[in-house]
Amino acid sequence: MSLSALLHSLLLQPVANDNGLILPFRTRMPQSLRRVPFAEPCLMLILQGEKQLQPAPGQPLNLPAGQMLLIPAGCELTFTNQPDEHCRYLAWVISLPAGDLLPLGRGPVRRELQHFSSDPLLLTLMQQWLQIQPQLSDPQQLLQARRREITLRLLELGYSAELRSGLQQHFSRRVQAVVSEDLSHDWQISDVCQRLAVSESTLRRKLSDEQHSFRDLLSQLRLVQGLNLLQTSSLSVQQVADACGYRSASRFSERFRERFGTSPAELRHSQTADTLIRQTVVSGSTLTV
Repeated sequence: MSLSALLHSLLLQPVANDNGLILPFRTRMPQSLRRVPFAEPCLMLILQGEKQLQPAPGQPLNLPAGQMLLIPAGCELTFTNQPDEHCRYLAWVISLPAGDLLPLGRGPVRRELQHFSSDPLLLTLMQQWLQIQPQLSDPQQLLQARRREITLRLLELGYSAELRSGLQQHFSRRVQAVVSEDLSHDWQISDVCQRLAVSESTLRRKLSDEQHSFRDLLSQLRLVQGLNLLQTSSLSVQQVADACGYRSASRFSERFRERFGTSPAELRHSQTADTLIRQTVVSGSTLTV
């Protein structure tokens, strides 16, 4: 099968809400977002429309349909999702958590975006998963194996340094793992200290060494979860605010605009009913767009 035929077949491939591997994002109007953080390496496939990246510094980068983008952990992206002439934008995103990455050994770490033409083997691995996943009674073990097959192919393509970004040990990740269990909870720094068995001064110092503070980290995780829920669920803005630990939708909307440069209402306006493809709670530790 030719590459163009394979890409076309993926457009026709149903994507179950609970497939576990691929998270699809759609819009029918331009969506612009700034400073979107990625805590884990992500592989993105653009199937319809164009992703317009604004790297800082650097020239704008426009990725049309058929391109793949590898995003290392620790990146922040500013971009516009631009629909095609039929008012359709579609991208598939696969997160690559550290536990599913193959042992990479020591070596350089690179946090630069890498874009390349769609790789037929990677496309086939995605398609096969969507075809077999509905038939599996317990897909978790095979899900990890499929992620590792994807990382192996990325290694063969020469992206080991980008993947290593997801294996670096940061104290902030331990904090994220605790608070992401329930971002609606009224987390206090003392709660996290107790869970991690460290003193408050130690926690603050370790986060400061990584250019974080507890409050800023918690706020970022909540807003990331909010962005995910707005894009992938049919929850109301008030329900999203509640799920992210905000007592009022107006406060959530204010913080959301400050962070991403658009309001929840504006983001939702760019979507249609068929865009809201999943009503689920995501971890908040990883953003995929």
